[in-house]
Amino acid sequence: MAKIDFSKLREMLNSSTDFSLTEKQYRAITGRKMPTDTSYLIRKSAIARFAEEQGLKIRVREKTITFEKRG
Repeated sequence: MAKIDFSKLREMLNSSTDFSLTEKQYRAITGRKMPTDTSYLIRKSAIARFAEEQGLKIRVREKTITFEKRG
């Protein structure tokens, strides 16, 4: 499977501090379905690794991902 392109998400991060993504927005940005296993989504998924690289933590509420600056 090809690597997910997070460039659009990176652009959003540069223009905002904290924000959320719905499942539909996640699909539009990444071209993939959001992982269904919440634990996997937060800890081991490609988006989790991306968030870690950006110094962010992920919280999931009803399949909405919220990115927050660590601090």
